[in-house]
Amino acid sequence: MFGGVDFTGMGHDRGSQSAPVVLIDMSDFACPYCAEFSLKTYPALDREYVQTGKVLFKYIPFVVGSFRHGEQATRAAECAADQGQFWLMLERIYSTQTEWKRGNSIDAQMAALAGTTPVDSARFSACYSERRTVARTERANELVNSIGLRVTPSFLVNGHPVQGALPLADFRKQIETALLLERSKR
Repeated sequence: MFGGVDFTGMGHDRGSQSAPVVLIDMSDFACPYCAEFSLKTYPALDREYVQTGKVLFKYIPFVVGSFRHGEQATRAAECAADQGQFWLMLERIYSTQTEWKRGNSIDAQMAALAGTTPVDSARFSACYSERRTVARTERANELVNSIGLRVTPSFLVNGHPVQGALPLADFRKQIETALLLERSKR
């Protein structure tokens, strides 16, 4: 919960549902700082906190609207998610962000990226072309906008807002502080 908004059932989760700390990442797939966090900072946080049961990580795709092809990349990730491949597609999208943002055939580029994952290409294509996940993305956008976050990436660490792709050491401090506060409540 943050600002009276319940994030249950939103986005995509990694880690234990009973973890003492919840780290929510609200990012736009076309945001370069979001890619930097996801590719450089998150892997260490995953090893140190998510895989050890200390942090539940939740990624909520948030289309800011100011980045080229952000909506299409989100749609592609969500269509891959419908086949259980969200995290692999996230990695593919962020690691090739520079290329597809410059391209002019974004739909074909997203289909090609999906082809590098084990999704059924016909199901992916139908989902993508029929825009089946748009309502889910619009709901996420409304939720994030309702709490007043307009910058990507934006995070909540146990409800405490953090803006920007901070260095790994700063995220560790935020998480360790939240862990201490949770231990002090026991």
